[in-house]
Amino acid sequence: MAPVPGASTIPPEPPSRPPRTLIIVHSPLYLTRSLIISAALLWSSGRSQTNDQRTNFFLPKYPVAAAYVLGRLSNQELIQAPRSEFVYVALLQRAGLDRKYRLEAMDGLAGIRHTDPLTELIAGLLELDKKGGEMAATLRDFAPILLQSKPQELSHKREALAKLVSEAQLALTRQIADAALITADGSIDGLWNEAEAKPAQLTDLLLSVPMVRDGSVRSAAYPKVEPLLARAESPEVRRAAIMAIASIPGHEAESFKTIAAFVQNGTERETGIAALEQIPQSFWPKETAATLVGSLLDHLQHVPANERTGPDFTSALQFATDLAALLPPDEGEKILKNLRGLGPTVIALRAVYEQLRYDKSLIVVEANKPVALVLDNQDAMPHNLAILAPGALEEIGQAAEKMPAEPDVEGRLYIPASPKVLHATKLAAPGQKVQLAFTAPPELGEYPYVCTFPGHWRRMTGFMVVVNDVADYLATHAQSAQPKLTEWKLQDLSPDLAKAAFGRNLENGKKLFTHLACAQCHKLGAEGYAFGPELTDVFARYTNDRNSVLEQILEPSKVIEDRYRNFSFEIKNGEPITGIVLKEDAQTVTIQTGPADSLIQKLNKSDIEKRSRQNSSPMPVGLVNSLSKEEIFDLLAFLESGGKIEVHEHKH
Repeated sequence: MAPVPGASTIPPEPPSRPPRTLIIVHSPLYLTRSLIISAALLWSSGRSQTNDQRTNFFLPKYPVAAAYVLGRLSNQELIQAPRSEFVYVALLQRAGLDRKYRLEAMDGLAGIRHTDPLTELIAGLLELDKKGGEMAATLRDFAPILLQSKPQELSHKREALAKLVSEAQLALTRQIADAALITADGSIDGLWNEAEAKPAQLTDLLLSVPMVRDGSVRSAAYPKVEPLLARAESPEVRRAAIMAIASIPGHEAESFKTIAAFVQNGTERETGIAALEQIPQSFWPKETAATLVGSLLDHLQHVPANERTGPDFTSALQFATDLAALLPPDEGEKILKNLRGLGPTVIALRAVYEQLRYDKSLIVVEANKPVALVLDNQDAMPHNLAILAPGALEEIGQAAEKMPAEPDVEGRLYIPASPKVLHATKLAAPGQKVQLAFTAPPELGEYPYVCTFPGHWRRMTGFMVVVNDVADYLATHAQSAQPKLTEWKLQDLSPDLAKAAFGRNLENGKKLFTHLACAQCHKLGAEGYAFGPELTDVFARYTNDRNSVLEQILEPSKVIEDRYRNFSFEIKNGEPITGIVLKEDAQTVTIQTGPADSLIQKLNKSDIEKRSRQNSSPMPVGLVNSLSKEEIFDLLAFLESGGKIEVHEHKH
């Protein structure tokens, strides 16, 4: 009997054995088990070798055995594996991997199979679907990759996408395919005519609407979706219509009021809350908030205590907390006090657009009580949220700066493997929300929370204060709960700029230079990192004009040197990338996406579909809004010193 390629040879049976046993040898099940056992033994022996040797493991040529071997590898080991067809399949389908590995796998499979990346992606969707609901997270990773394809590219795959809709066993897979077909057609009309009389098909179609990237296409669906909100005979269709209409631009306030009615009367409370949370808070009508939050508080108070840890309760509690912020202060605080006594402390942290900060720099929680922090990334760049041990900010921040862009076992980027990282989320993409649920530490104290994305940790941080009694703490620390922010203008500071010329506290200026994360991007004397312009001679460049230097701080986008201008790159089969161009040749462009050496990458020009010049500076606006006028002058004086504090002090 010839050996199976890539596997160890099955020993021949002894001559005395009856010939009928040869039938078992040819059984596919027997072969599969034998190959897996052989592969497992070889894999196990390889696991005892060094990290470098792990990449040279034995990989059978038989698909089932190869899948078994690859399935035993950690994500990091799989990333390091020598590339082959089976490895590309595993990279495409493995949960928790960064998108770039899926894109690499699509390209690799297309090259081996003589197809194209989009064909491999659609085929991968169908394979994941066959594995069942456990692959839902990976399917969701596939959705944006598929849906960022151009309409004409998706149109060429219409037959394959339609097959995916008809053959998929999971609703999520069908919805992703429906969204791709809507994108290809530039309209929902064609699919609507086919699905309108079929409730199950119509439900899938409605739930695909929020996935469609083109807002104008979603908006055009409003006249079809809105009447379905009253379709009482089919609750599934009505719930899907609620989720769809919340994603349609141009009708936000109207849709909020309509959906709020379902929440208040309890008809579709869970679905309604999930939908309302998708509508930007700037569209939430204040006149609706008071009655809605009162209804939610009444509902939450009647939920049994043993049912207050589930996601529905937590979501309703968070939404009610957000609504309370729209009420007059006295009324809102009364509601918040009642909400705090109901269950986990739910706190929403928002990444402020283009300001490299959270909207809260201090949160207060009760020791040993459940906490749910929701990071709502409203910025144009990715952010995460990590809770650290007291005093660990500097250590963890610097460690994160040196990390490569490789996910850990939980799929998180830039999270150092340290016991001082108590809890952490994955990176939240722009427009995405992530939740971090945990029990507050029993030890009282100030626990830093921070975004560990390289370059962010010095500025994008705050403190989680753990106390015995939240209400008592807030009553006695009302003034220090959040820093005062002043929208400083040049005319507010110019008349007093002479005060920056002498007698300043340069040590404080140096401290502020670090605290505001200026040192993350600028070199000043011996301090800082040279990502942005050198500041040692900044006053000389502006002819010692303090007014001009201050204007650059307050309005960083007014004048941008070409060397430090951001460019946005649209990448073939990839996410857009924004960064500063370091160098360029005929084939490649080397860019830096943030203030760390680990964020330097080389792009092949053949992969760049479009390059756009950005008019906003990488430097955040509002950098000094948390400072007093005197602190701004201390910082300005430190800049004028060129970082030489002793010389400057002697001079004055």
